[in-house]
Amino acid sequence: MQLHFRNRYTAKTWVAIMFYNPDGCRDHGQWGTRGWWAIDPGGEAYVLSTNNRYAAFYAEAADGRIWTGTYGPFYVYQNAFESCLNIGSTAARRVGARLVDLNGYSTYYVNLVA
Repeated sequence: MQLHFRNRYTAKTWVAIMFYNPDGCRDHGQWGTRGWWAIDPGGEAYVLSTNNRYAAFYAEAADGRIWTGTYGPFYVYQNAFESCLNIGSTAARRVGARLVDLNGYSTYYVNLVA
């Protein structure tokens, strides 16, 4: 299954994801984290291919709008990153994430809207 994001918001938006990765993150919470994809208004980004039903995301826009939720939290860094759920540092922020259910979709689109 593929996970894509569409920026239907009025400002440039950055997306970070959390995804099930038991092989790569076995000792650190079994969930991987990655970021950032910069998506201009009207643009889209392909961010993940997975066999797992669930993923989660956090996003923030240039004007301060955020998309957060109750999942996680996970660590995000100022620059591009690839890590695991339970690996953090003083250089990171902890954020909540929104759940995405990919069940039954070969390609799933998250539309970032106000």
